[in-house]
Amino acid sequence: MPKRKHEEQELPFVALMDTMTNVVGVLIIVLVMVGISLASAVRKVLSDLPPVTPEEHQRLVEEMKKLPPPAADLKDIEEQQKIAEQKLKKAVEDLKSIDSSTVEAEMKFMDLEGFRKKLDEAKKLRETQKAEVDKLLAEVERLKALLDQTPIYAPPPPTFVRLPNPRPYPEKPNETRVLVAKQGVLYFNEKNFTQPILEGLDKVKSQLEYKDVKIDPFAKLLEKVLGNAAAAQQAWPEIAPLVNTFQMESVAQAYRVLAEAKITPNKSMLTSLGDISVVTRSTLPVVAEAVVAATQGNLTKWTALDPSRDPAKPTIKATSSGGKVTFTWGAKVVEVKAAPRDVLNYFLKDLADLDGIKNKSRDKVIYDAFKLQAILERAAANPSISGAYAVKPTIRPGSNLVQLALTPKAGGGETLDQMRAEGSNYQRMLRQIKGDPSGVVVFQVMTDAFETYLESRKIADEIGVAATWEFLAKLDLTMNVAGYEVQRFAPAPVTAPTTGTGVRIAAPRRSLD
Repeated sequence: MPKRKHEEQELPFVALMDTMTNVVGVLIIVLVMVGISLASAVRKVLSDLPPVTPEEHQRLVEEMKKLPPPAADLKDIEEQQKIAEQKLKKAVEDLKSIDSSTVEAEMKFMDLEGFRKKLDEAKKLRETQKAEVDKLLAEVERLKALLDQTPIYAPPPPTFVRLPNPRPYPEKPNETRVLVAKQGVLYFNEKNFTQPILEGLDKVKSQLEYKDVKIDPFAKLLEKVLGNAAAAQQAWPEIAPLVNTFQMESVAQAYRVLAEAKITPNKSMLTSLGDISVVTRSTLPVVAEAVVAATQGNLTKWTALDPSRDPAKPTIKATSSGGKVTFTWGAKVVEVKAAPRDVLNYFLKDLADLDGIKNKSRDKVIYDAFKLQAILERAAANPSISGAYAVKPTIRPGSNLVQLALTPKAGGGETLDQMRAEGSNYQRMLRQIKGDPSGVVVFQVMTDAFETYLESRKIADEIGVAATWEFLAKLDLTMNVAGYEVQRFAPAPVTAPTTGTGVRIAAPRRSLD
């Protein structure tokens, strides 16, 4: 039994071998047939080829030499092909293992409608920006057109500039002011202008004093000093006679001091105190306060008015002892009772009657401002006096001098062309100043007239006149008529007292340049 089984297991192998033998035989027959067919084909190809001559063969050889060498050896190509196939296979395997979940997730979140909206907004923004760009381009074209029409800038001619040459200023200069405006210059010499005016006033000086004084111009001033109109009317007869020698404000203040001390003021008393004030170089109210204090037993205010410049040799002395007061004025010694009336009489009689004090105030004259103004107005109407200016005399309440306001007349000066001309008034004036050893030209320049100044100064330098310059706020001039004091008609401006603790810096001294 076992032997049969072994035989049954070997039968399939035998059949397989028979089958393989048959297959191999068939393949051999096929290969033989293919070989025969290939040989027949080769013979046919060779038989169909045309014969090759040696020249053609040589030509073909030359052409083959010209061909580029093969890229690589066949074996290398096969190896590279195998490597490429391996890489391709690996790439295919990698592609199979790629995780496409991320890409799929991003694809799910892609909102085409949102993209369309963004695209529309971008288009609108582009259209808006395009409109603005078109405007800018149009403006550029407009500016180019304007630039083409703009004339070529021609620089102004060079400006004459001189270097300063500082020199000492004359001690007593005779100044001529040259007022420089943009259109030209005006010149003004205060000394030459005022000299004929003052000479004319000196001839009629006595006519300028008060003759019949009225209270009306002084009413407000007296009411302010004395308190009311009634007090002013009551005091007026006693203070009016002093109108030619003292300011009515000072007389009224002295009157009030005496009245408040229960002393009845009168013309004679005020005149005597006025004489004393002139000698002591004090004001009338201050002298009245010192006299009142002395009648009350206080002698310090009176001795404080000592006019002596040598403290070791005082002019005024006053001592009180044993119910008497001893007053000394220079070498004159007077002893009186310490009673208020006796002390007052010393000042009004003994002291006021001394030769060096009596009628001393008569040397001082205060003029009628209204008469002075009328005389000046007549003088201002004379072209030979006013010259290139319109002159207006002005009474200013609070000031003790009449003011002259000078306004340039139209055409009163000279232009640059007129100044440059030979024999011009400007050049003649400069030559006259040059002939004066103390003559100085002060150029006063408006802020917009510096170029005019440079040209006018060039002419002055060519002539060789001494000069300096400064800025000027306006062409209008003002000046006081010195030497003719008038009544103020209003309280004098109050000057703030100096404490003496601050450092005062002196103004820079003027110099020629």
